[in-house]
Amino acid sequence: IKVVSPSNGYDAKGLLKQAIRYEKDPVIFMESEVMYGDKSDVPEEEYYIPLGKADVKRQGTDVTIVSYNKMMKVALGAAVELEKEGISAEVIDLRTIRPLDWKTILESVKKTNRLVIVEEQWPYASVSSEITYRIQKEGFDYLDAPIRRITSADAPMHYAPNLAALAIPDVARTVKLVKEVVGR
Repeated sequence: IKVVSPSNGYDAKGLLKQAIRYEKDPVIFMESEVMYGDKSDVPEEEYYIPLGKADVKRQGTDVTIVSYNKMMKVALGAAVELEKEGISAEVIDLRTIRPLDWKTILESVKKTNRLVIVEEQWPYASVSSEITYRIQKEGFDYLDAPIRRITSADAPMHYAPNLAALAIPDVARTVKLVKEVVGR
């Protein structure tokens, strides 16, 4: 089984077309209803995005930030804020959860020597916990700091918007965590 989780309309179209046209295995499409109103440029012509290939949305040298789906807005927003403080963040959009593009993540960690994962899932048995395990196993010697992750609170999601906002990652908390990882 394959699992995709796009962060924008362009990727959603390319991944869906790939899943329909070329994939023999079942494909689960994870999407956030919060993103349904988002606007993005989506070309009319045919294109396909291979499953299992992450997208480096922003090049950086000081820290790697990995995310997917709607948390990409948080990751990219944090990268912009960090740049104002002289911290260069490489931002990777996973796009596909299964299979994960380990090569892209590991190559980025080899370059930046630090990893922060931003996701909306609970911390236990999450995508971030699997990435953390695998990178520590295969890339430990490249790490200059412990891998850190920012996830949703380990509690049921609140319906009140002010409480929900406290439970999921945001730009400010992500910036704070990244600054800890880079030692600032």
